Amino acid sequence: MKRTTITIFIILIGLTCQAQELMNPKKIKFKNGFEHKSSETKFPQTLENDFELTEVYAFDKKKQNIGVTYEKKTEPTGKLNIYIYPAGDGTEDRLRTEYLTSMQSVANLTDNGLGVTQYPVKFSGKKYDGNGFKADFKSKNQENSNLSVYECGTWFLKLRLTTNEKDSIQISRLEKKVLETIDPSQLTEQNKLNPKASIYYSKVAFQDSILLGSAMGSAFKKLEWVMDNVPERERASGFPGHYLEMQLASFNEFIAFDKKYDYKKSEFTQNYLKQINSLIDSGYLDEFIMKEFSMVMIVPENHEFDFDGFEKWKANNEIEINLNELFYVIAFGQK
Repeated sequence: MKRTTITIFIILIGLTCQAQELMNPKKIKFKNGFEHKSSETKFPQTLENDFELTEVYAFDKKKQNIGVTYEKKTEPTGKLNIYIYPAGDGTEDRLRTEYLTSMQSVANLTDNGLGVTQYPVKFSGKKYDGNGFKADFKSKNQENSNLSVYECGTWFLKLRLTTNEKDSIQISRLEKKVLETIDPSQLTEQNKLNPKASIYYSKVAFQDSILLGSAMGSAFKKLEWVMDNVPERERASGFPGHYLEMQLASFNEFIAFDKKYDYKKSEFTQNYLKQINSLIDSGYLDEFIMKEFSMVMIVPENHEFDFDGFEKWKANNEIEINLNELFYVIAFGQK
């Protein structure tokens, strides 16, 4: 296994603000395209299929958080919004959190409901790769639209396309052109993450020695899995906490500490371990993880789930664990 440097911080997990947001986005003037200086990204005046750059906005005072709008007013019409904004440290849950937050923003703007298909996506550049998640929407007025969010080192790249184009080949062609022009791998290359991993532990993890030992074992197992299975060119874009196999390995390691050491446990730890063991013994740990993480995961090819069986089992087996209540966070920091 390739060695990695690990820094452990014993502090309360919290959130940090990456940029001072403006109450009202500020419109930016442009001529013959626009260059986002903070990320060295150039937005041409025209994209594939006659999409014209019509608006540029800044959402913070330093103009690091920006959004641009391209519009195609001839049939088939379309609107493309592209956002680049600071992502902060590469915590293991930041991509999923940002994607779900963006999905909620779309839902808040929709009155008639949406049919959604979501799946992981990946970009591969000359030097760096990275992950994202994408959702395809089908509205009642039959418009085609999608949302995709990529983590690119210290940046997020978000794309939002809405069109009445019916030809899926043309839609894919436009998306390919966008990712060639606004290359996510170039964002990573400009500001890749620090390869030294840090672990931040919450106060909850210190309830007793078994819980702390279990949490530490789980965290180190994630790091071991990542270093063994994820290439460095992908880790530069973000900590890959969305791999189901990594999560399964970490939970099996979580319970191993309790089986090795007979230390006194708090009631909280006893109940937590009992429920994890119950999920593992039942064979429904993977379904539980998927549900807890809103299905926003990278799953091995041909992996089979039994969600109906899991729901029936859960009806007779009380599970109170909330995976969003964290004992620790792993991060690749900003350089």
